[in-house]
Amino acid sequence: MLPERKSDIVRRLVADGEYKKALGIVKGFHLGITREESGQMTRAYECFINPGFYSQLGKDPDIEIAEGVRILKSLYGK
Repeated sequence: MLPERKSDIVRRLVADGEYKKALGIVKGFHLGITREESGQMTRAYECFINPGFYSQLGKDPDIEIAEGVRILKSLYGK
């Protein structure tokens, strides 16, 4: 049996609503993803980890997370 690919793991996590874990994996992906999409998903993951830092930068962590999750779902959702 072949090992589960990372993209398959991400699809499963998205289907289960585990966005933080999924974003943690996709932040390292580059193929088939624009620089802007990659940057937003990375920012969303970082906002999950350290929302206070992004608040200090004048960013709303909830908005950044929502946008990153939207991109994540568009790429890896059903």
